[in-house]
Amino acid sequence: MDWSVRKLKNNCIIEVPANIFNDEVTEAFKKLMETLAENGYRNFYLDMSQISKVNSKSLASIINVYQFASCYDLEVKIYNLQPYVSQLIYQTRLNQIFDICEPGDDIFCRQSSENYRTA
Repeated sequence: MDWSVRKLKNNCIIEVPANIFNDEVTEAFKKLMETLAENGYRNFYLDMSQISKVNSKSLASIINVYQFASCYDLEVKIYNLQPYVSQLIYQTRLNQIFDICEPGDDIFCRQSSENYRTA
């Protein structure tokens, strides 16, 4: 699986693919985060612009990623939520769990971009 990752100091911006909610892809995503964490990256910003629909399984996958990150003392923030996804997250009050930020923040300036492949 190919991943688009932008690195900024100890931060990584990861473009989340539309098929992230497939169990196999979620596991590959966690492996990517683990690899990046081993290389000193502690803060992850997940670009959710490709996710236009979610359901309970999708939300469970996102929660699973947050739980994984907390085990490794990693910070995860999501941004670029599509309107339907944002509405569902706020209606279910998951915005109290997920750290949601705006793409206008300084962190989102492109400085270094790399592609990663996971098995």
